[in-house]
Amino acid sequence: MNKRKEELSKGFLSSTNDMLSCLLALRDENHQPLADDLIADNFIFLFVASHDTSATLMSLMIWKLSKDPEVYNKVLEEQMEIIKQREGTEERLTWTEIQKMKYTWRVAQELMRMMPPLFGSFRKALQDITYEGYDIPKGWQVYWAACGTHMNNGIFENPHKFDPCRFENPTKPIPPFSYIPFGGGLHYCIGNEFARVETLTTIHNFVKMYEWSQVNPEEPITRQPMPYPSMGLPIKIKPRCNMS
Repeated sequence: MNKRKEELSKGFLSSTNDMLSCLLALRDENHQPLADDLIADNFIFLFVASHDTSATLMSLMIWKLSKDPEVYNKVLEEQMEIIKQREGTEERLTWTEIQKMKYTWRVAQELMRMMPPLFGSFRKALQDITYEGYDIPKGWQVYWAACGTHMNNGIFENPHKFDPCRFENPTKPIPPFSYIPFGGGLHYCIGNEFARVETLTTIHNFVKMYEWSQVNPEEPITRQPMPYPSMGLPIKIKPRCNMS
């Protein structure tokens, strides 16, 4: 880190070279550089948040599609229709095609509602507040848990039922800060769109090229602390024969 600071100060690097350089170049409200431990914490968090959450969602998608034939067939139909409508000889996904994967993304949204990769997070009280009869002093850390709203029957009808269509035409609007797999407000995850494209691209190619089944059909999901298939999700996989 000290070497990187020196390179920045001498102009060998700029704050736009990479994330670490950007963090080192930041200044607080007093125009002072961020503390090394704060930079290290944020840098490590970025690695974990950008890798583990997306990997978890994609694993849950593979797990769900292997267990639910109805959902799998709808996803397969949507992805194959995209290929069928493709013009010319181009085989790579386009941005327009990704936007057509509406049902596939609703499956991902419903998985994140019922099993959000991040269970919750901490927020610091900036002033003394009272919330539903509880006094929270300034400086205390408050933990919010996604299940508090994701599984609330007053917000999501029949919340224990897996229903991707609830995100298509909800009977009533989802209140702000109620569906929060990517957080909300100023702390809303800046990687949410990348996660969507990454997940849809992966699932598109997976269902296009392969058929699969679980080795352990009754494999449950456990948290450690992210939701993981408890046996590592071993699957039997084979190439898809019929692409038509």
